Amino acid sequence: MSGARLLDLFCGAGGCSVGYHRAGFDVTGVDIAPHPDYPFQLIVGDAMAILEDTAFLRSFDVVHASPPCPRYSTITPEAARDTHPDLLPIVLDRLMAAGGAWVVENVPGAPMPADLTVMICGRAMGLRWFKRHRLFASNVPLLSPGCACGSERPWMVTGDHPDSHEYRRPNGGTRGRKPASVQHAGEVMGIDWMTSWDDLADAIPPRYTAYVGAQILDHLRSEAVA
Repeated sequence: MSGARLLDLFCGAGGCSVGYHRAGFDVTGVDIAPHPDYPFQLIVGDAMAILEDTAFLRSFDVVHASPPCPRYSTITPEAARDTHPDLLPIVLDRLMAAGGAWVVENVPGAPMPADLTVMICGRAMGLRWFKRHRLFASNVPLLSPGCACGSERPWMVTGDHPDSHEYRRPNGGTRGRKPASVQHAGEVMGIDWMTSWDDLADAIPPRYTAYVGAQILDHLRSEAVA
């Protein structure tokens, strides 16, 4: 399917977008804030408002959404989770109602539909030093590569700055080490166009969505010839 179009909601600086582009999609992003590093057409606007425009959503072959995850993230203190918006159920409902192919990404522990969700592991995607697990729900059947995490300490790109320190869990186990610089973080994640630590900390490495996108594109092609 040449020229299949994908809309990436809550796109940030384009981690997911670049992966889908590598899979073969023409990508348009939407984010509430401008991101000078974003490499494709970017609509600066409220993704939640765009989700109400069914006709616009249906003008794309696929809609991807990565609603904010702090409410469900293990890094967010339990007492602070209710201070973050609970957008995921609304996003899922609107995409299901709109019809068409859709994908929603979020963190482990998020209330994703179990029968439609797979887990992607960074190390299974060939990122040796980056194991970040993410959930992908879709109305297109997806395969998971499984978990390839080993005993090596990962690099973790999180928080508001690089510092090269190691961070530990309450039980004494290691969460991982932070890279010493933005450039190092990009190398760990397979991202070479972002210049902001904040963007990298929020990003999904493109290898994840290149893997997901290839499966979705195959599905669209099979539907087109059925």
